[in-house]
Amino acid sequence: MDRRKISVLVVDDSRVIRNFLTGILSSDEEIQVVGTAGSCDEALESLKRCKPDVVTMDIHMPGLDGFETTRSILKLYSIPIVIVSGFYQPSEVAMAFKALEVGAVTILPRPSGIGSPDHQESARKFIKNIKLMSEIRVVRRFSHDPVDNVTVSRTSVPFQAAASSLPQLSGIQIVVIGASAGGPQALQEIITGLPVNFPLPILIVQHIDAGFAAGFTVWLQEITGKKITLAKDGTDLAKGGIFLPPGDHHLGVGPDGKISLSKDPPERNLRPSVSFLFRSAIRVFGNRVLGILLTGMGSDGAKELTLIREAGGITIAQDMATSLVHGMPGEAIRMGGAMHIFSPNQIIQFIKNLKAD
Repeated sequence: MDRRKISVLVVDDSRVIRNFLTGILSSDEEIQVVGTAGSCDEALESLKRCKPDVVTMDIHMPGLDGFETTRSILKLYSIPIVIVSGFYQPSEVAMAFKALEVGAVTILPRPSGIGSPDHQESARKFIKNIKLMSEIRVVRRFSHDPVDNVTVSRTSVPFQAAASSLPQLSGIQIVVIGASAGGPQALQEIITGLPVNFPLPILIVQHIDAGFAAGFTVWLQEITGKKITLAKDGTDLAKGGIFLPPGDHHLGVGPDGKISLSKDPPERNLRPSVSFLFRSAIRVFGNRVLGILLTGMGSDGAKELTLIREAGGITIAQDMATSLVHGMPGEAIRMGGAMHIFSPNQIIQFIKNLKAD
């Protein structure tokens, strides 16, 4: 029996772009484009006729934009929506990320044009991610306030351990976090919940297209109310702060304890790499590292989370119930690298008990 194809609805106000994305997706024998739409109204009409497994969404459209269209769709249907953006200006990218607040599961760069040397590889990655996102379970948005709902079938479990029963957490000097698919939502929740003026430096690697790095930083700062900095080589970590790498750079800690950016070769085709960050933290801080591995596909950082634990540090993996994709944290758990398996809410409560020397 033939395997059922993944059905996709393509929404974009440009007919050229709709045809371009349709051609790319249809080139894969496991995908079928079941409809296209150029506006919110057309998208809602198409959804009445077909029940796609995933919707690709442009953020700029006449009438209701992709933000409002995403919200309108999720009030009626439980369908994963992927924002597809061809813009790289920080303000434009930040606006695209706002769609995550109302229920989009992720943001992907539009594949390069057919004449580009990167076309085949970017199309391959695009198809791979659409397939993955088609498997995500989402919930409808019933509330008038989008932030009162969760996108995926996640549950926020109260922190189960009383503060008095927690191990003594003094001595930690740095927090390193790795995330991939679903990471922006988890990071938003965790960073928002951090105490003001949290004293320890936090270094974050989020798998994201290089062109989205600056805009992602802008969005994360706006939504969390915390100062988020795009890292610069040589920045002193002594005063704390939250840092993300610029596009297409590894983020790490140098021998002098300062931020080190690197153009070393990608690891598992990834730059920045969570593994790179975690290893550098171990070399400099040893058992004074708190490593956190959040939702994401693949295994980046899983082995290195285990190394943090073996070095005497503290390790946390996000639980399956709250992960958009449980690949990275699940692999770390399988390897025995996770001392704690927590939801984002539990991670917040745990971090609040950290005491810097």
